[in-house]
Amino acid sequence: MTSLYIWLKFFHIFGIAVFLMGHGVSAGTSLALRGRPLDPMSRTLLRLSIRSQAIVWPALGLIVVTGVWMGFAGSWWRTGWIWTSIAIFVAVLIVMGALSVPYHGARAVKEDAVADSPLARSRPMALLLTGVVALIALLFLMVVKPF
Repeated sequence: MTSLYIWLKFFHIFGIAVFLMGHGVSAGTSLALRGRPLDPMSRTLLRLSIRSQAIVWPALGLIVVTGVWMGFAGSWWRTGWIWTSIAIFVAVLIVMGALSVPYHGARAVKEDAVADSPLARSRPMALLLTGVVALIALLFLMVVKPF
């Protein structure tokens, strides 16, 4: 008989896989948009990035729900690694949200507007580095549970 905790872990990892697939689209488009003018191709890539969010946010919700549930099911709330994981998760949400502002600004520019491209202020490598370092740290904390 498989325990509830194993099923929660399965859905947690499934949520991570779906999140990374969907978010990879945004990451790829941010690299492709680096230094580009706000032209029809850039707008197409921005729309693709927006559409990928349809699976990113539900997957992130699944990750959070199963993570919290496993925290209770495994009695992890009195350990330091889970609180460190939560702090990293919140910090990454804030940092990546701030770094993605130019992309949101580019999405808001009207089709016929003549303006400097908000994409010129984008920092896709900072976004990529933030995400990769956070993912490695979170994986380490969840697998090793060092404290």
